[in-house]
Amino acid sequence: MAGVTIQELGLRFVDACMRLYWGSCWYPLLFAVGLICTLVLGRKRKSGIFIGYTVFLLLTVYNPLVVKYLIAKAKFENEYYRFIWILPVIPAVAYYGVRLVTAFRKTWIKVLMAAAVLTGFVILGNPLDGVVTNFAMAENIYKVPNDLRAVCDVIHQNQENDFPRVVFDGSLNSIVRQYDAGIATVISRNASIYRSGSTVAGNYDENSSFYKRQKALLDVIDYHIYEDKEGFQVALKKSKTDFVVTQIGLVDHDFLTECGCELIAQTESCYIYRFDYSNPRK
Repeated sequence: MAGVTIQELGLRFVDACMRLYWGSCWYPLLFAVGLICTLVLGRKRKSGIFIGYTVFLLLTVYNPLVVKYLIAKAKFENEYYRFIWILPVIPAVAYYGVRLVTAFRKTWIKVLMAAAVLTGFVILGNPLDGVVTNFAMAENIYKVPNDLRAVCDVIHQNQENDFPRVVFDGSLNSIVRQYDAGIATVISRNASIYRSGSTVAGNYDENSSFYKRQKALLDVIDYHIYEDKEGFQVALKKSKTDFVVTQIGLVDHDFLTECGCELIAQTESCYIYRFDYSNPRK
């Protein structure tokens, strides 16, 4: 997680990750209270499975000793936050809220308890700034832009390889495989994050050939730096790129064509170029 390392925090790493992830302790506390109530008041068979699952997590992936010596050795600390997902805090808290409401027989008491539970969830929860203002309805059932679907169709109509390799800009690179797993992305997500100045996804040897190629592609596609034409061509060739997809008006069209990229199609918001890495234009 950003700004959190095992080397600096040691045994406090797990606690720091939990605080950074949850923001406040209220929902984990509600989860713990519900867990205790399940153990004390619930049926032994059901509570035993749930308690056993949680205890197992506490002894393994949430154990500071295990994390300090095993997670660090496995070099998994940047992805450690994903272990927090497997603790079902939100679903469990919602379940306990429903159980609390349905514990009463009289309807008017249920209504009051439901209102109280919902109010508590709102007050104790963390407001997500920008969720409402930036919210947009999905354009399709795949929850990706319709234009991305059109781009994928063009690529498959013109592909020569079974698994075309494509350079996308940052707006599409991270979501294209949600829709089409038959396309390989050339630009690495972690290299892109590192190029932006963040080490949350790990560090790179900037002198390595891999990172130099990634940077050459990112400089043109995302940062619109056109100082190294040869480096960009080499990166396309070495990475065996078949297509380059850019947002219309954001990347220098003449630069791409000079580097051997051939414009083959245009969608509502994207240009799609084909690149012959076996015989790039000089």
